Amino acid sequence: MQIKRIVALVLSAIIISSTFTVQSYAEDLSPFVEGDIVLEYENVLDASSTLSILGQTAYCDSTCSSYSNVIQISASITLQKFWGLWVWNDVNGAQWTKSESGSCIGVSKTKSGLSNGTYRLKSVFTVTTSDGQTETITIFSPEKTIR
Repeated sequence: MQIKRIVALVLSAIIISSTFTVQSYAEDLSPFVEGDIVLEYENVLDASSTLSILGQTAYCDSTCSSYSNVIQISASITLQKFWGLWVWNDVNGAQWTKSESGSCIGVSKTKSGLSNGTYRLKSVFTVTTSDGQTETITIFSPEKTIR
């Protein structure tokens, strides 16, 4: 009788723990693709947030292009380091902003002297149309790790 109870407890524990285990894998896809849903924006044609790391230096590149009715576009890019538990901290001295008249913008910056860890680039673009409408989008680069 005791063995049946132990077997029942072990099987129950396995069943319960397996219902809470979720594994996922995502490839580096377009920043506008989430699952099977392709995000579309009202005024933005294309945007990218790219992070490359060589040694202890990060190369941060962000671009955004929009429709011809856009008269102003701004970009705010921030290099972030993974702290843990879904928390990303901004890296000191690695926040940049740029604003342009017109419908496209590009920002390329570097940050050296990085420590080991996992990094990503956060890019926030705000576009303003000729009729005063604004649209803001935020995208993240794929994560890169320094070991």
